[in-house]
Amino acid sequence: MAIFGMKDASNITLLEKASKKVAMYIDYANATTSEWSSDRVYATKKGANAIAWDTNRAGKLTLESELFDLKLLAMTVGSGLDQGSADIFRRETFTLDSSKAFKLESVPKSDSVSVFKLKEDGVEHDGSEIPQKITGDAGSVPVMVTDVAVTAKDTSADITWSAPNGANSYVVYRDGVQIGQPTTTSFSDSDLVAETQYKYTVTAINGNGQSPVSAEVVITTAAAGTSTAGAVVKATDEAVAIATAAANAAGESGLSFTVGEGGAIQLSDEAIVGADYVVYYVASVTGVTTVTVGADTFAPAFEIYGDAYIRDQQSGKDSFIQLHYFNARPQSNFTLTQSAKEPTSLSIVFDLFPNDKNDLATYKIIE
Repeated sequence: MAIFGMKDASNITLLEKASKKVAMYIDYANATTSEWSSDRVYATKKGANAIAWDTNRAGKLTLESELFDLKLLAMTVGSGLDQGSADIFRRETFTLDSSKAFKLESVPKSDSVSVFKLKEDGVEHDGSEIPQKITGDAGSVPVMVTDVAVTAKDTSADITWSAPNGANSYVVYRDGVQIGQPTTTSFSDSDLVAETQYKYTVTAINGNGQSPVSAEVVITTAAAGTSTAGAVVKATDEAVAIATAAANAAGESGLSFTVGEGGAIQLSDEAIVGADYVVYYVASVTGVTTVTVGADTFAPAFEIYGDAYIRDQQSGKDSFIQLHYFNARPQSNFTLTQSAKEPTSLSIVFDLFPNDKNDLATYKIIE
């Protein structure tokens, strides 16, 4: 009987169990380990094991690799490979020149841009986020809604306001809770309680986001049974001042930025020439391959063929060995560790199940 040695990891071919179609070929594994286990019980004689019974043989195949095909990664998490365009989160840094402008590599999606000044280390943010200048023009959220006016009866109120530049629709709030989203500059509120105080505010919306909140209008409904609307109520001078200050802080004045055509970012005059700034944004990018890890999607079963070589001790001749696993399914638990010091090592464990003949695997050697 020949004596053999082996120093080889198997090349692996995976076939989809259901369709018998080849799914992928893997020739880059550093190690392919088969592990077999079973349940054993003993009959004892005077406390010592005397007879053994073995049952329920089970197997695992572990593939270790520092290289991987994206198909392998997708297969492990039960995903397909979606190719095309996708939203990508990006970060770009710039040193500001005298134009106080720079252009992003991609066109940002509406309401996705965040700008910060950086400290000297080029990483840490120097202060809070710089607000986008609110102009109501293209690339800006609408300006603050003004002239909010409310007339109330006993159980209803009518709210009107002036249309700000750049608005497509509006959100009406009662006591800070959204109660409607009209596309016109009026809204009727109902189911109110007589002789009760309510506070109304309005914001404007477009494709870039939501405007600052309007000045708050405080009304008190009429006595029960009143069918005639009361006097028009508007925000107090104090409420207007508070709302205006909040809007200015949000970007209607002071240090701010605007988003122009093709991903152009323009900082205001208050920005510092020579300082570093960072922009975070989301852009739709083409040529993207996406692997999705779903909460309820898992890998199917595979039939696996492994091929390797074993060497005869006496002759030194290499012989082909084929390992056939009839029914294998990747475990759902999966770890992908990224390290700055070592290559990423991928470890995929397949649980092995028997076929209809109750066989788990075969090893075939061609001498």
